[in-house]
Amino acid sequence: MPNLQNEWNKLLRKKSSIVLFCLSALFPLLVGPAIQMMQNKFGFTAFDGESFPLVILSLAVSFYLPLLLALCVSDMFAGEQEQKTLSFLLVRPLSRFKLFTSKIVCTGIYLLTLLMLVCLSSLITGAIWLENFTFSGLLMSFTAFLLSWFPLMAIGILLVFLALWFGSSSKALTFSILLYLVMVVLTYLFPGIAQWLPAYDNDWYQRWINSGFTMVTMGRTIYLVSFSALFFTVGYYKFSRKEF
Repeated sequence: MPNLQNEWNKLLRKKSSIVLFCLSALFPLLVGPAIQMMQNKFGFTAFDGESFPLVILSLAVSFYLPLLLALCVSDMFAGEQEQKTLSFLLVRPLSRFKLFTSKIVCTGIYLLTLLMLVCLSSLITGAIWLENFTFSGLLMSFTAFLLSWFPLMAIGILLVFLALWFGSSSKALTFSILLYLVMVVLTYLFPGIAQWLPAYDNDWYQRWINSGFTMVTMGRTIYLVSFSALFFTVGYYKFSRKEF
């Protein structure tokens, strides 16, 4: 895809991206030994090698990854507008649709990379430090991390649409974080309203693991696809009309 390699290279050249990749890989490796020492000290087993990756995933999709996603999106859209770099891209023989799509795809690859780093690190930690690490648990954990990409990407596309309304990356990031926190609060306080928000599906992987393919999971899958398509469309419309 035109410009995709350029977007990915720009992302990798940023020191913050490298630091966040390293932190994502190190976090489970540091938590695993600490959990094992506490379990040995108090003589109980709260987490084993099979459940540990899912515990890390639950923390990651609820707090850590949405924040990194908001940081990436605000920098890739509002940040580049603020730095006047988008205007240079638009003079190239590249349509706005292809430019917008390449940025969305790059965001998806970035999110998948973060998920896989956390996944591999948590699996390695569970295998080394914790008991009851099984092959079936490995497959279940890997599948859960892959499934988590879909609701997180829906949130990412929503954040892209919102970032296009700001000319500053700091303002876009602040608003995105506040909006996500509001969505999380609504999920607990008003479940009926929260069902229309992608943050409601942060535990989407648990529904697939517990229930498999049902009418409910199929319905939520259709919803996430429709939600992403809607905000991709309105986001591109805003992007195509925006002056840089």
